[in-house]
This record gives sequence, structure tokens and C-alpha cells, in this order.
Amino acid sequence: PSVSVEFKKQSKHFEFAKYLRNIFVGHTLNALIDKAIEWKPELLGAAIHGDEAISILINIFTLETAINTYVDEKENHLVLGGDTDLCYPPDWTRFIVFLTDVVRGGISFLTALIQATLSELPVAPRGDDLMMKYIAAGRATFRRITKSGS
Repeated sequence: PSVSVEFKKQSKHFEFAKYLRNIFVGHTLNALIDKAIEWKPELLGAAIHGDEAISILINIFTLETAINTYVDEKENHLVLGGDTDLCYPPDWTRFIVFLTDVVRGGISFLTALIQATLSELPVAPRGDDLMMKYIAAGRATFRRITKSGS
């Protein structure tokens, strides 16, 4: 129950983090790039310069576009309360505070999960029992694992 309570407290933040991962971090979607160029037309010219500072700006503009596309069907922002411009100091601070809350919430959730599962873990072998495990590991053979488990 404590894990469920903690997850429910953080689920809105986790959904947002998952959204960012899916469109920006894990796979940068073409639709995101198109929207970033629409949001920040200067990206068209910036990309040809190729220096590190420009690369950082391109990533910041793409991240803020991803943040700004996290809206419902009526274009209401689901987090952060409105359009976010990460080059505007109050928006940057708001995002960093939010991100800190997401990380702390994740730590809180994982702490609850660890506490809930610790009693379920088998006792780790020690001494001679551990040595026997290492001996068995040295004799292991490997075969392809199939769906049937054999």
C-alpha cells in the first residue's frame, strides 16, 4: 500500500517524464523537430553553424518545445501552467524547481519500493554457501532462452 500511495503522488510527474523520454530523449521525433522550428524559426539558421554553444541552444529550444507540447486536447498545459521559454529566467527557475520535485519524488517512490520489497528478498548466501554458488557459476553453460523457458 505504501508503494501505491507514493506512486499516486508522483504519477503526474512520471507521466510527464515518460512523455519527454518518448519524444525527445529516447527518440527525437520528426514532429517535435518540426514544432521546434515553428516555435523557434531561428533554428533553421542555427543548425548550419555547428558550434557547441549553438548545439546547446538547439537542444534547449527542442526541450522547451517538448515541454510546451505536453497539453490536453484543449491545449491546456498539463504541467508548469503555461508556455515555457527556458531562456527566460523565471521559466528556467520554474522548470528546475519542477525537475527537482520530479527527481525527489522518484527517490521517494523508489525508497518506498525498496522498503516494501526488502522483506521479500532471499537471504544472501555467505561463507561456504556463497563459495558453492561461485563454484556452480564457474560450471554454467549458456543456451538460447526461449519463451518456454528451456
